[in-house]
Amino acid sequence: MALKLKFNSSEPGFWVSGVGHVLLIAGALIGLSSFHKLPEAEEGIPVEVITDNQLSQITKGDKTAKEVQPTPKPRVERVADKVEERDPGEDKRDTPAPPKRPDDMKVADKEEPVASQAPPPTPPSKPAEVKAEEERKLIEKAEAEALEQAKAAAAKAKAEAEAQAKAKAEAEAKAKAKAEAEAKAKADAEAKRIADAKAKAEAEAKARKEAELAKKLDLSDIRKMLDNKEKNQSSGSTGAEVNKAPSLGTQTGTAAKLSPSMLDALKGDISQQLHNCWNPPVASQTAANPPVATVRIRLNQDGSLSDDPAVLNNNSADTLFRSVADSAIRAARKCSPLKINARYMPYYEDWKSLVINFDPRDV
Repeated sequence: MALKLKFNSSEPGFWVSGVGHVLLIAGALIGLSSFHKLPEAEEGIPVEVITDNQLSQITKGDKTAKEVQPTPKPRVERVADKVEERDPGEDKRDTPAPPKRPDDMKVADKEEPVASQAPPPTPPSKPAEVKAEEERKLIEKAEAEALEQAKAAAAKAKAEAEAQAKAKAEAEAKAKAKAEAEAKAKADAEAKRIADAKAKAEAEAKARKEAELAKKLDLSDIRKMLDNKEKNQSSGSTGAEVNKAPSLGTQTGTAAKLSPSMLDALKGDISQQLHNCWNPPVASQTAANPPVATVRIRLNQDGSLSDDPAVLNNNSADTLFRSVADSAIRAARKCSPLKINARYMPYYEDWKSLVINFDPRDV
């Protein structure tokens, strides 16, 4: 079964140790192979060095002579007119020459024993201890180099792992922030949709309620009901005595009054007109429990304002309520004059002063 090894950046010790041992063995092999065997020591050969004069003395004479003369002389074929003997090595022509050396300096003509030069010393062979020490130093050097390389590889691997971890953390943080932003936007959109649906449902319920109330208060139905009743069959008024002269009414008499249902219908109609002219603050429309402004409106018979609207539930400590109340006053002024149905004209005393609630949830 094959053993599969996988590099783990968090525990690089196994790999560092393996790489160090491999480099150490390779360095030792390379170092040992560089040692060559020293050449064997050769035996020295004595060499004699002679001068030019000595060479001239050795070669003086004739090779075909019968015997060696004790005092050799140069060969002469004839006698010169003037005999002038010259030392060997001097010029043969009578030309100016530099001064001769004194006789005491002419020592080159004498045979002197020349000491043979000693052969060059044979380099001593290195002892085994020196070789072992050099090998040990090479091995230590290779080990140090391998250790440095292993440390550098481990540091590089660690830096790469840290860079990858940092990049991964940054990517996760960005993804998390993006997900949170998307979730928040989705929640806000859902909350807005629910609020819009709730406002729409409340508006539909309010319109349905007003329609049902208007249907109940249809005057044509009331007129039909009254027409269907039988006429009163009166034969005249009766009393203790006959009196055909009518008299004036009393000063404490009362005018016609609006029924509670008709008054509610009139207030609903006027409230609807005012809400159509009202533009409440945005903060009040998104608030969970917005403030409600109660405003008194005084009207003339033509529906115009007879006096400036007044807020009855004044709450100056709440800035949002103050904004709602101010917007309600502006709406009442903007809608003047209001449209009043003709059937309510006889009951002016009942609707000349009305109290209307401005609720942002009704818009």
